[in-house]
Amino acid sequence: MAFESFHLFPQIDRLLARIESLDAPLVRLWGWPGSGRTAVLEALLARHGRRATALPLAAVASEETLREALAAAHEVDVRWLVASGGPPGDRLADAERWLLPGQRLVFPAGRRGGPGSLPAGIIPPQEMLLTDREAADLWHLLTGAELSPEGARSLRAATDGWYQPLRLAIESTGGADLEEADAEALLEIPSVRLFLRHEVLEAFADEDRDLLLDAPDMRPPAGATGEEAWRLLDDLGLWIEGPERDCMPRLLAAALERERRRRRPGGVSSPRTIRTEPGPETTPTVYFLGLLGSPLARQRDEEGERELDWRLRRSFQVLAFLASSPGLQAGREELIEAVWPTEGERTIERNFHPTLSHLRRALEGGHKGKDRPAPLLFRNGVYRLNPDVVWEIDAIEFNRLIEEGRELAGRGDLEAAAETWQRAWRLYRGPFLQGYYEAWVTARRENYQRLYLDLLRSLGDLYVRLGRNEEALDAYRAALLEDQLQERVHVAVMQLYAQQGRRDLVRRQYDNLCRVLLEELGVPPEPETTREYHRLMA
Repeated sequence: MAFESFHLFPQIDRLLARIESLDAPLVRLWGWPGSGRTAVLEALLARHGRRATALPLAAVASEETLREALAAAHEVDVRWLVASGGPPGDRLADAERWLLPGQRLVFPAGRRGGPGSLPAGIIPPQEMLLTDREAADLWHLLTGAELSPEGARSLRAATDGWYQPLRLAIESTGGADLEEADAEALLEIPSVRLFLRHEVLEAFADEDRDLLLDAPDMRPPAGATGEEAWRLLDDLGLWIEGPERDCMPRLLAAALERERRRRRPGGVSSPRTIRTEPGPETTPTVYFLGLLGSPLARQRDEEGERELDWRLRRSFQVLAFLASSPGLQAGREELIEAVWPTEGERTIERNFHPTLSHLRRALEGGHKGKDRPAPLLFRNGVYRLNPDVVWEIDAIEFNRLIEEGRELAGRGDLEAAAETWQRAWRLYRGPFLQGYYEAWVTARRENYQRLYLDLLRSLGDLYVRLGRNEEALDAYRAALLEDQLQERVHVAVMQLYAQQGRRDLVRRQYDNLCRVLLEELGVPPEPETTREYHRLMA
């Protein structure tokens, strides 16, 4: 049972006391993503020592093995059983029945769920949120400085006491300009924005995300518009109790509003249109492929926009391989080596053409006909995405914007270069084909991550030249989130802190660098770095 360290969780003692005060045999920690549930479980194990044990009940599939595990815990006088995951729904009532006197089972949950007999054993999402005092304590733990009561109230209000976004904001900025920040300002911090996107919004199914975009920020009256979307929020506990009407968390509301603005221009905000070469005629059909981050594949035409059908994972791999290959094309052997690298010849022969047929049907979306060009071509032994179709591919646009920014910077047009590189930064939603781990994906992922890091470093350097130091800090911090071992970037951040007269932040940045280098590589900073640190502190 792997847990993160819990010493940076000021809410731990309060929540442990609350758990221990409950009489129910089952205790469910029902909290939002990033609310600290895992740390609470770790702390519970640590506090009770031999009288507590980790029990991965989600892996227990039968009555016999579950009862054996519970009996073994009783033999060594274990009072607290701490699950690393919620037990299967059909085993939950059984676990309650089979617990021996004095035993209690504590487990995390992201949804309401559970039998109706459990409400007394639930730690609800509202109790998982930090108080003003705890927000100030977290600030002190991360920065070493004290936060005023007014600043604590303001920061806790902007985040609703949501632990992980608050921690990410403080860690990323060192606390600079946070005391009066609102939810919109916090979303400008890359780590906070990525958390909301990947850990919260992308946890919803696509249709549910679309439903949430129409949800009002306040809980609507029964029967009013938005009631269905609020049922989703209810299930996850993603709301804040209010005296008049419950509210959506401010950060979630701000993230949804940002997504609405992004979609307004054309239904879905997409990268600049990529055409491999001019075709003989244009077509209203547009394919948008998002390869950076969680994969996206959508088709837009005169009938509207729809998700493409990817029930066959390998057909999407073929499409992604073509879309990220030079000329948007590849030969049969290249596709086999990428998508079927370990399969025998008979398996490949049995699956290759059905996979390509599924890909064609998915791209055509039931609209195959003479009035529309085929999106996938096969000519002279080469598979190719049809250049007569409009392809919008974020990975290609990402590369193009980086090159365009370099050309602009080389010509001395620094403001235009900065704006172009900012657009490239916004396109990078995460690692290439997140969730796929094939060898060809890993190779291309590493290439895009290198490009992304180079982009952030170059953008930070450019902002320094332009005197836009706060934006330079944002770019450098984002680079360090990707790779903490970039010593030159740590130095650049220290230099910017020194210009602000914040020697405390210079020292903290240098200490962080020393710790990371020692833990990861077992080496101290370069002598030049140490000399620069002492110069800045003089």
